[in-house]
Amino acid sequence: MDDSKSEFSSVLSDQEKVVSLFQFIQELNKLKQKAILNIKEYPWERSLLDIPNDPENIILHYQDRVAEEEQDKDSEGNLILSVHKPEFQKCPSPEVSFEPWLAPGWDDFRGDASVVPSMPGKEIDEETNKPKEVFFTDDPRRQLELAQWLESREKWAEQQRTIAQTRDLFTDLYRLYFELKRESETEEMIAANGFIQDREHPEVCHPIVTHRVRIDYDADINTVSVYDAPLPSELYTVAFQVMDGINLGEINILNEDLKKNDYHPLDRNETPGFLKVLIHQLSSDSTFSDTGVPANWEKNSRLLLYLNRCLIVRKRIDGTLKAIEQIIENVQETGEVPGPIRDIVSGGMMEVPEDSAEESIEEQLAAVGGESVDILLSKPANKEQLNIARRIEQYNAVLVQGPPGTGKTHTIANLLGHFLAQGKSILVTSYTSKALRVLKEKVSPGLQSLCVSMLDDSNVDMERSVNGITDYMSQTTSGDIRKEMTNLSETRKDVIKQLAATRKKLFTLIQQECNTLVYNGEELSPSAAAQFAVAHSDDLSYIPGKVRVPSSLPLPFEQLADLYRSNGGLTEADEQELECELPSPEEIASPEAFGQIVTEFTFAQRQLDTISSRNSWAVTASGSSSVEVSGSFGVVTLTQPPINEVRELKDHIRSIGRIEKWMQQAAVDGKAGGAYRQRWLTLIAQIQAVCKCSESVLAEQFGQDVEILDVSSIQKETLETIRGIFAEKGKISKLTQMLHKEYVVALECAKISGHFIQTAQDCDLVLHQLELLELRGKCAKYWDVLMANTGMPAFFDLDRECPEAIADNLIPEIQRALDWYQEDFTLLTDKMEMIGIPGDVLFAANPLDSDYVAAEKQFSAIAKTLPQLCDLCEAIHQSNQCRIALDNETAILMSGKRGSSHLCKNLRVSIESLDGNSYAENYAALKQVYEKYTLQNNRENLLKQLEPVAPDWADAIRQRRDIHGKSSVPASIEDAWKWKQLQGIIEEITAEPFQELQAKSLSLSKKYREVTALFAEKSAWYHLLRRTEGNITMHQALQGWKLTVKRIGKGTGKTAPKLKAEARKLMSQCQAAVPAWIMPINKALESLNPKENKFDIVIIDEASQSDISSLAILYMGKKLIIVGDDKQVSPMAVGVDSLKMDALEQMYLHGKIPNAQLYNAKTSIYDIAATTFKPLMLHEHFRCVPEIIGFSNMLSYEYQIKPLREASSSNLLPAVVNYRVDAGQRDGKNKVNIPEAKAVVALMRACMEQPEYSGKTFGVISLLGDAQYQLIQKEIDASIPPKEIIRRNILCGNSANFQGDERDVIFLSLVDSKDIGTPGPLHLLNYGVDDSNRKRYNVAASRAKDQLWVVHSLDVANDLKPGDIRKQLLDYAFNPRALENVHHEISTASESPFEEAVAIALSDRGYHLVQQWEVGAYRLDMVAVYGKKVVAIECDGERWHSGDSKIREDMERQTILERLGWRFIRIRGSEYYHAPAQTIERVIQELTECGIEPENTNTSITAGRASELLSRVKERAAQILSDVAENSYDDSVIIETALNSKSLEQLPNFDAQSDTRYETVDRTSSPVPAVPAFKSKAKPDVAAKPQVKIAEKEPAVDTKKVPTILREPILIPGVSGPRVLPETVEQQVIPGMEQEPPKSMNTSSNIIDFLKRRDIHFVDKRSNGGALWLIGGNELKPIISEAEKLGIRFHFKEAGGKATKGAPGWWAK
Repeated sequence: MDDSKSEFSSVLSDQEKVVSLFQFIQELNKLKQKAILNIKEYPWERSLLDIPNDPENIILHYQDRVAEEEQDKDSEGNLILSVHKPEFQKCPSPEVSFEPWLAPGWDDFRGDASVVPSMPGKEIDEETNKPKEVFFTDDPRRQLELAQWLESREKWAEQQRTIAQTRDLFTDLYRLYFELKRESETEEMIAANGFIQDREHPEVCHPIVTHRVRIDYDADINTVSVYDAPLPSELYTVAFQVMDGINLGEINILNEDLKKNDYHPLDRNETPGFLKVLIHQLSSDSTFSDTGVPANWEKNSRLLLYLNRCLIVRKRIDGTLKAIEQIIENVQETGEVPGPIRDIVSGGMMEVPEDSAEESIEEQLAAVGGESVDILLSKPANKEQLNIARRIEQYNAVLVQGPPGTGKTHTIANLLGHFLAQGKSILVTSYTSKALRVLKEKVSPGLQSLCVSMLDDSNVDMERSVNGITDYMSQTTSGDIRKEMTNLSETRKDVIKQLAATRKKLFTLIQQECNTLVYNGEELSPSAAAQFAVAHSDDLSYIPGKVRVPSSLPLPFEQLADLYRSNGGLTEADEQELECELPSPEEIASPEAFGQIVTEFTFAQRQLDTISSRNSWAVTASGSSSVEVSGSFGVVTLTQPPINEVRELKDHIRSIGRIEKWMQQAAVDGKAGGAYRQRWLTLIAQIQAVCKCSESVLAEQFGQDVEILDVSSIQKETLETIRGIFAEKGKISKLTQMLHKEYVVALECAKISGHFIQTAQDCDLVLHQLELLELRGKCAKYWDVLMANTGMPAFFDLDRECPEAIADNLIPEIQRALDWYQEDFTLLTDKMEMIGIPGDVLFAANPLDSDYVAAEKQFSAIAKTLPQLCDLCEAIHQSNQCRIALDNETAILMSGKRGSSHLCKNLRVSIESLDGNSYAENYAALKQVYEKYTLQNNRENLLKQLEPVAPDWADAIRQRRDIHGKSSVPASIEDAWKWKQLQGIIEEITAEPFQELQAKSLSLSKKYREVTALFAEKSAWYHLLRRTEGNITMHQALQGWKLTVKRIGKGTGKTAPKLKAEARKLMSQCQAAVPAWIMPINKALESLNPKENKFDIVIIDEASQSDISSLAILYMGKKLIIVGDDKQVSPMAVGVDSLKMDALEQMYLHGKIPNAQLYNAKTSIYDIAATTFKPLMLHEHFRCVPEIIGFSNMLSYEYQIKPLREASSSNLLPAVVNYRVDAGQRDGKNKVNIPEAKAVVALMRACMEQPEYSGKTFGVISLLGDAQYQLIQKEIDASIPPKEIIRRNILCGNSANFQGDERDVIFLSLVDSKDIGTPGPLHLLNYGVDDSNRKRYNVAASRAKDQLWVVHSLDVANDLKPGDIRKQLLDYAFNPRALENVHHEISTASESPFEEAVAIALSDRGYHLVQQWEVGAYRLDMVAVYGKKVVAIECDGERWHSGDSKIREDMERQTILERLGWRFIRIRGSEYYHAPAQTIERVIQELTECGIEPENTNTSITAGRASELLSRVKERAAQILSDVAENSYDDSVIIETALNSKSLEQLPNFDAQSDTRYETVDRTSSPVPAVPAFKSKAKPDVAAKPQVKIAEKEPAVDTKKVPTILREPILIPGVSGPRVLPETVEQQVIPGMEQEPPKSMNTSSNIIDFLKRRDIHFVDKRSNGGALWLIGGNELKPIISEAEKLGIRFHFKEAGGKATKGAPGWWAK
């Protein structure tokens, strides 16, 4: 069967597994929730009809819907009920006339006043010799006065009865306030109305419209108030589940109507109408009543719904079931399964990232302080926080084990800031709101607007965040922030870089001090190196300057010999020349190349001369690179003309060719344009037309001979007519010819191939020939006008046969001439300008010239002058090129240092003179010297090798100074180098500004945190703005929600339901703008929809308290950080049927998901996560002083916790107090111990009176059940003013109530005691099932920050068995330092001679030192103490913590402690041994700067404070208990109350606020406890509830009426065994104030008891012949004086003895 299930599991999809899991949770959650059908089943309920009519003290506001909206909303929300606690008034004073006649109790409003009918008078009866009887009725006036007084007394009594009712209501609500505060996650108060009853189900009597409210208490005015919560009302549908035959289909509709119209149960206007509709829609067989329960309603109807507005306290109904339904629906619809959930239900393989490269020392040290390049932890951080942030990037979930006080809230706040900076959405949630209450405050202020903390039902924080977001959005843009981020990023990188460099330097310095130096295989300590350096400072110190250390000899001896020999290898002249960086011979022109340059330069110069003489030009130099050419055209300046442009210009001139006159005319006409240009264009067109016609005729006449006989006789019209006749008739008849003689003439005007015209085609040939002749004639006219007149042949002279063909060839030339000025001339002038020839000068431009004359000048210049100028430019260019080459040679020779070289100067002279022979000689000389560079380079190479290591030594050889200028190397050079190395190392070690580096490291760490916080803030806002600034809908939603909430006001206006509905819609849109939400799990499941609300990261705090019902919250996270501790309290599954749980597991989970057997109501989210994800533990503990957390560290964490709080940070000493209540006794099987409860309250009151406890908060934890803490709470309420309870934040509860919480001072009540008469020890209390007891004790013992009181009624040695967890706690509380003392005895004080030498030196100077000082988990070499100031002194050198890992740990420790405020002074061994006196002076100077002065005493800084304060508290508590005993009441009432919380109000209600027994006593002037001003007594009254009554006169005590508590043993601190007091109060002895014992008593045992009672640290060696030692100094003098009364005389010895290990002490035999 199992195999089949396993096989079935393997084929299930992830979605099916998730659905099965949540179906299981759904059914399990139903098992846990009891369906309440009758209001009487609730622990507390109160109808508003039962509220006393006391307008002066009670305010009741119904939530009636009004016509106009009320905009003013009080600061606390909408008030429903306010109850002030009134004081009883004094009874009216009776008249003197009848006061003696009044019977006792006349001033008690609970009873009637009466008079005695008679009493003895003053007159004596003579017969009986007794006073005569006087009757009250004898005096009518007295009767009248009595009647008047009784009338006023009755009014007073009625007022007091109302006050009593008000006080009872106040007491109820006051108790509920603290109960709901303690049980805020599981209980709530609601307002309700609309009670439904069912005739067929008589058990049903429950209101169906509910609305959550909250209760608050104002201690300043002693008023309890109930406020409306801004949430919609709900239908209590559970009541309908048992009803058959009703219309259940209407419930959803009614529910929607309820939400839409927001009917409030306390609304008297509209809600009744809704309820009336509701009951009638459920069933027609129903009745509605607005006046209560009608008589005999069952006879006429099945259902009854009546109005009864009330308040109820019930178990909180969260949104778990609704959330689970939404999850199941979403998985089935979408198949969506978040990664963490998939890992849990399916297991499988996880991709594990490869280990990154090993971190550097700097990175490791940075991680200790939580510093990282990529992770933005803006608050002080540690390595664990970095690891969490890194893991969540790699895995779906991170499991964090957070032992008590390890900064889980701080860690979450830090991570929250980092995730916001990444632009992620985050939900932080927890089982309780306690863990979340201060979370937002810990987030960086700049990020708080991005977080909404919803710990209750208020929208205040949402409004605050929306306001912050909208304000920020209105003031900046993402672009602005991006610029700031860029700057901050660079600053942050720079700080990180500086930090790394500084820490690396610090590490290196410490490492140097601890490491052994190795030189050429020889090992030396830094101290030995310093000694060697001092010994050889005369004979081996000739190597000059500084050298690089550590470094071996930079050159072998042979190379050093070569180097020294080179001192004489070069002449001074050679060195001077070589120093000039001579050019290589290959770098300059050879003599042959130089000769070629000279030849070309000479030819170019001749060319210039030839051109200038040929043209009669004057060519003169103008500047260094230009020439002036003067000619007939004027003056032209040519400046380095571009040779390519010159050559292009010459080519262009050649392309123009010979210039004819007609070209000049055409160019002029083309420039003139208009008709001038048009006639040339006409000529071109006519030539083209003739050519076209000629081609056509030629083609037409091909093969035929057309001869025109007489052109003059041809009439074209006649010929065309003839052609028409030929075309129509084919011939011309004779008759036609006879009639038209002109036809005959026309036919005979031409011959075609020898015959006259005979056809139409012949006509065409003739006509076309005539047309061609005509066109030629026209063209000839144009040609002759334009061309023939300018020297060209006439048109018909061009060619006899076809002149147009010749003319056609000239068309491009004509066209070019026409466009001359637009094309050729422009191009020509442009190129002339590029080479520097101005056209106006060359063309001799004159404004008086005609266009033709100007053109003639231009064409003339182009043909004659311009080509010569181009040749001149080419010659200039050639000359310049040669000059440049010569100049380059000169530049090479004269560049840099070469200008100082004689060889280079000589070559320059040769170049300037163009002397080839001289150049060749100097070139050869340069080449000869240049070849000596090899020798110099070898020398320089050796010097360069030497220079980086020993620059001054290299310079001395280079300059040939002293011994280093010789040609041979010194023989002891290797020893000299060793000396130089060791001397350099010592100087480097001692010269570094170590303290400055430490200060810089601290400053940079602080700056890193500030810059990181600012960068994280800007990054978070940047991501938000990027998402929202372009989202108009989002902006509208944010603004709309703000204004809508404001308009809702108190929510009582007619439009309030609509506005609330709109606000809820807008709220869902606003939620997307807020990236971080903080709310408890129940609130999250109630407010969020898992289908829609998804977060990038969900952080669950206190996950070990959340049962698996809370797994629904995991569905909302893409990734999870689960924070908890399986060593603390887990879900208890109280009242859940285990068999049904097993059945559900078999039905839904077995064989489907891994570890299905672990899923039950006792399983926490943390337990489930631990099956899948590996936990990461937080180790650093911040809450408690070390003594307090030590027990939990031992009990549950195997000493893995590292306490970081220093013991001296608290002055409440001792930190752990073992306090035994001698008379304490548990009441049988009941889980109460009345004396122990009274002792706890007395101790608390005594503490509160001491100045050391000013401002301290208090808590009480019962380690056995709830009845004890409920009893203690009642005692506190009765004896401590409410204002003080609130100010001190006093809370009583069990371990679960305190998980995630803390107080300055915690009292643990063990409750248990040994039964009188029962032999043997108590039953063994081990760690319990599922470690439940150990978890409870772990939580309880780790809640106190400064002081933990373990209050018990047990004789540890006799009442408890070994292995009992109670014994473990009590043994630890008796001596928390026992294990530490053993360690001190094993180890010696100093760990090295160096450390010892420093300690002796400072001690000799009068400094108070404590060696091996422990700070939490760390230990310091020594600490200098002056009063309360301390400075750590660390010795770095020859000791056990050498090596990289040890040094890193050392620096990590210092980094952590500096973060906590410690100051460090470090001393290096090399520094000390090199200069001991100077080193000690430096240390003393730094001690002085830190405020540490010599202190010639070794008195313990803690011993005296502990015993004196504790004695004061105990003595004052004894007095308080004595006073309480005189005013006590019957134990049976107390026990009954403790076992039944509903009867708590039945106890006598001591009014602590008006009870002057509780006074704040000024303890600053005297430690003597003050005695209360007066006492108050309770007068028992059988007929009514007993109330406190302060008598004006204290009557004598009737011993028969003394309360039971006075006849039982009471607390006598420090005295073992019960002590029974006499029954009369007068004979009581105040504990702690006993008389001096008689001398006959055993003095030895008495002194030991005495010392134990006062917690004095003593060592008793008298049994071995030694002395009794008290460890301490002058602070013990009061104890010494009291000891003398016991017959023991002590003597002081500052140096102490062997028993005190040298500590000061007092001794006696």
